[in-house]
Amino acid sequence: MIPRRPLTVTRYEPGAYDNDTGLWVEGETETFTASYSVQPTSPDDMEMLPEGRREQRAYTLIGDTPLRSVQATTNPDKVEVDGEKYEVSAVQEWRNSIVPHTRVIVTREPEQ
Repeated sequence: MIPRRPLTVTRYEPGAYDNDTGLWVEGETETFTASYSVQPTSPDDMEMLPEGRREQRAYTLIGDTPLRSVQATTNPDKVEVDGEKYEVSAVQEWRNSIVPHTRVIVTREPEQ
């Protein structure tokens, strides 16, 4: 089994406009810990990422906890790896009878 380590994940729920004021209200934020093996991302996997993310530093995470990606219809999860924030760019669920797992590609958030 590949060694895993605990990583902090931040999940952002979608926001909405307040019906009374018409102002935008940010959604709730949830922080939790999930265990993943942190691996370098292969060049082939980098090519499959959305354009604009292929030049970012990236890791492939292997674990059991499914995460939300930029490809979903909601806000992507953010993962902290070695003190830096990464955004979930792609998720693949491998559900087989041998070793079911979730494979997640995270890319470094651009500097603001």
